[in-house]
Amino acid sequence: MAIDGSLYHTEAVNEKGLSGVSFIRGNEGLALGVSSSLVKGAGTNPEQLVGLAISTCFNATIEIIEQLHKLPHKSVVHTGVDQLKDDTGYKFVVRVQVLMTGVEHDQAQALVDEAKNYCPVAKMIKQNANVSFEVVDEFSF
Repeated sequence: MAIDGSLYHTEAVNEKGLSGVSFIRGNEGLALGVSSSLVKGAGTNPEQLVGLAISTCFNATIEIIEQLHKLPHKSVVHTGVDQLKDDTGYKFVVRVQVLMTGVEHDQAQALVDEAKNYCPVAKMIKQNANVSFEVVDEFSF
């Protein structure tokens, strides 16, 4: 059930951990086989899903910011997600790289900084010490 004021609601379901299928409840029809990144197996892993969510939402938000400034859409977003061991189990290190060909670095940085305050995914993760956003001249991973 959606909360009051919700513009969109979805329910993602996983019933068997990393051996099975994760799916979207309802008639949206999305179902993905899932697996662990640490064990060879078919299926999408959490690292991939996190990377796709960030890259998609953040680049879409940059496009909206560019439109607000009457600029053409120039951004491409790559998100690297690494899993590491830590003191209590595992952690993700997320590196978001934004390439804006033909845009001065300072202007690109200003657009990225603005997008970090609008993108719902960026708002959720930007304060995490394991997350970085970087304007790049070329992708490094």
